[in-house]
Amino acid sequence: MASIGLGVLGWTGGRRWRAIGAALIGGFLIDADHLFDYALARRYGHARMILPLHGWEYLPLIILLDRQIGARGALFAGFACHLTLDQIWNEKRSPLAYFLLYRALRNFRADSLGPEDPARRHRWRHASPAGLVRWM
Repeated sequence: MASIGLGVLGWTGGRRWRAIGAALIGGFLIDADHLFDYALARRYGHARMILPLHGWEYLPLIILLDRQIGARGALFAGFACHLTLDQIWNEKRSPLAYFLLYRALRNFRADSLGPEDPARRHRWRHASPAGLVRWM
């Protein structure tokens, strides 16, 4: 919802549909990495939490891409808003958990990144493929 709001703000600022699309891509496409983690969890168990697109390190690249496509900050805003909301609302053991390097230094071990109670860790990772629809 935040991405839609950001896109509409970008659109009203210059009547550019590209802003709406860029905000949605920046805000929603980042979650495609959950499918990657889901596949890993189904194949190898739930010991790792990689989330390769959830990383503050990508911001400089997102800024450059935003300028390249003329999105007027909408791509950046969607991505940054998504990570900020995740940073605030998702339970994690460290405020650094949304840095890819931090997770890599901990070998992407889910037990050292997310909630201490394993029952509270991303329940979507335990769903069946059909059950994933509920989380989308």
